[in-house]
Amino acid sequence: MAPSYSHEKYCPLDNPSNEIRVLEIIENANEMVECRLVKGRVDDQPYGALSGCWDNQDCNDMEIIHIIESDQPHDFLVPKSLNSALRALRAHGVPRVWVDFVCMDQDTINGRYSRVSLMANILRGADCVYIWLGDEDDNSGLAINFIETQVSNLTEFYWLIEDDEIDKAWQALSAFMRRPVFSRRWIVQEIAVAQKATLLCGMDRVDWDIFADAVSLSNEEITIARKAHGNTNKKVPERMPEFVSESSAMKLVEEMNNIFRRPSGDKLQAQYSLEYLVSRFATFNSSEPRDAIYAFLAIARDTEPANELKRDEIKEWIGKEYIRQIFAKQLTAGNVSSLYHVDYKLPLSDVYVQFVEWVIHKSDKTRALDIICRPWAPEPSPLDEFCDYGEDEDGHWRIKTKLERSQEGEDTLPSWVPTLAKAAFGMDGEGQNIRRKNADNLVGLPIKCVYSAAGTRGITENFRIENGVTQCSQGPGLNGLHYHSMFVEGFILDKVKVLKHPSQQGNIPSDWIRMARRMDPNSDLPDEFWRTLIADRGPMGENVPRYYPRLIRHALNQGVRGDSLNTKEIIDSNNRVIGDVLRRVQSVIWNRRLMRTERERSLGLAPEATRPGDLICVLYGCSVPVVLRPITKTKKEVKEENQQQIEKQQEREWGSIAKIGQVWRDSVSLRRVAASRRQIQGLVDNMKSTSNATKKKIQQNWERNGPVGVLPKADKAPLKSDPYTYYQLIGECYVHGMMNGEALLRCEPSMLFEIR
Repeated sequence: MAPSYSHEKYCPLDNPSNEIRVLEIIENANEMVECRLVKGRVDDQPYGALSGCWDNQDCNDMEIIHIIESDQPHDFLVPKSLNSALRALRAHGVPRVWVDFVCMDQDTINGRYSRVSLMANILRGADCVYIWLGDEDDNSGLAINFIETQVSNLTEFYWLIEDDEIDKAWQALSAFMRRPVFSRRWIVQEIAVAQKATLLCGMDRVDWDIFADAVSLSNEEITIARKAHGNTNKKVPERMPEFVSESSAMKLVEEMNNIFRRPSGDKLQAQYSLEYLVSRFATFNSSEPRDAIYAFLAIARDTEPANELKRDEIKEWIGKEYIRQIFAKQLTAGNVSSLYHVDYKLPLSDVYVQFVEWVIHKSDKTRALDIICRPWAPEPSPLDEFCDYGEDEDGHWRIKTKLERSQEGEDTLPSWVPTLAKAAFGMDGEGQNIRRKNADNLVGLPIKCVYSAAGTRGITENFRIENGVTQCSQGPGLNGLHYHSMFVEGFILDKVKVLKHPSQQGNIPSDWIRMARRMDPNSDLPDEFWRTLIADRGPMGENVPRYYPRLIRHALNQGVRGDSLNTKEIIDSNNRVIGDVLRRVQSVIWNRRLMRTERERSLGLAPEATRPGDLICVLYGCSVPVVLRPITKTKKEVKEENQQQIEKQQEREWGSIAKIGQVWRDSVSLRRVAASRRQIQGLVDNMKSTSNATKKKIQQNWERNGPVGVLPKADKAPLKSDPYTYYQLIGECYVHGMMNGEALLRCEPSMLFEIR
């Protein structure tokens, strides 16, 4: 058996910020893949890049390749699928390739960090990015031939839809599009920045551009054909299921054309924010939960992964006076750059909280809090790490990440980081198609504003995020858990009084229909009821088309009196227009509950987990109302939290002083300015000598104004939250007649909510 290969021993990188390793595949007929690992700059010699689904491969499903070093073979374990991909590249005559699994040290944090910070440049520098779909099967060759010779032929496409004899080819294309690689998060960046991309399936290959055109054309023509036939199932052949629109491949193709644009020449301009990309591709998979964010940093318009400056760059920059002035000004403002800090060592909850805080500070202030209503966060894996406390344990929703935080308790996710369990869509059991599992988010995607429950009131200066460890809680299962508290301003609009059964599979429950008929005995369809069923908006967030009430009434009359209305049956048996209306109903009510409020007796829709007595609140900076559940703290818990926050504030102040001093000392040392270094050190020493006075001042400020760090305006006393109450965010809700700023006319008193 050959010795194992070591990156650090045989191919260390002298400068990881601009050096990469490249795999040179040795051309031979051996079963064993043999190659050499060489290092160099991205622009040294031409190379290709290889990607595929081997991030979460079972360690038992590994095979050996040989990396030749000093004419001696060294064993290197790779996933079976990667070994197959390397054989395919060897057969296609690709001599040099970069592949993260081999070329980066996957066993170290630095290796994973390098993947985020350098991967976009590596992919841009590659002559071609090869996407490995897996080994060929009985239908993959047929699918690729169908794409290249028939689907892409515009003159014959409609004939392909009508021809009953090519059913097998359509099914092959359907299976091809459901390959797991199309649902990887990293594939978005890999294709978006590539000069050229090629799909590999066994020994078959097809250019990405040809595949994308075929998929897009298929979706467009099938949609037109369905509308022309006026029926979703009967007249359009059954071989044409909605696999195109339901597949992750279709979503990938749709968005890929819009991620970048080229206004002039070949320079790419990113079009989407980090918030949009994380939200839009929430159903895509990654083996590392943190990559739900990190995988999009290099293609977002408002950020990029933080990278260390090279020492010669620092020397050159520090020598420029205007650079020093800008640096000093940014340091004073607390905004050194828009770089996004990548850290795989951070606890998972801190990574998620960092992203939420980033989004809130970057977004339109009137919609900054929409991120806490939009499910985006992957659940910790494996699934048995969940800890969902029930009503008998204080009713507080927690997800444990199975990570101990030293003296900071056990890591948990706050309720204002909604996980993908609440997402509208998810992958099916086979991980091939995207299926609906919940209603659409009321807040929508970041690029479009649908509602404005808080009017033009944006997030206020009272916003802040704190963290601590629960102690002395009424629920013993909550003690010893690390928490994150978000403080936001808003007001209580109403309280939940009546709740009906949740809608299953988008059907309209019988108790909903009975409530509607009791609301107005003289009307078979009260205006408030049918508008609530569609959240008073059309499918694209537009005003409701005038024919909607007539078609909803027609659909309700087709159901069995006294029974729930099966919307799917009616969609399948009626014309397209009625089907479109009921699909809108499904997208709004799926797994939501019909509610009646206590004070205003307003009709609305609430999350499935809502209980009678929960509060309906409007938060400044959130476009829709939310359901909050108050939870009472003990006196000991309040005292302990106050002490924790005082100590943390002191640590932050000393840390900030030390960091500024260190940054300045490092920079001026390059210019040999010893005097400036002594001044900074003197400042630090002076601050340390006044520690007792500072501690007393922090204590007095805490007792007078609440937590330090929220500076009151001179003309307005800061709001203080109730120290004995915090809130669990149950989710967003729809309240009829209160979605467009009407609640502000009631002049309810503002308050500060602490949400955990």
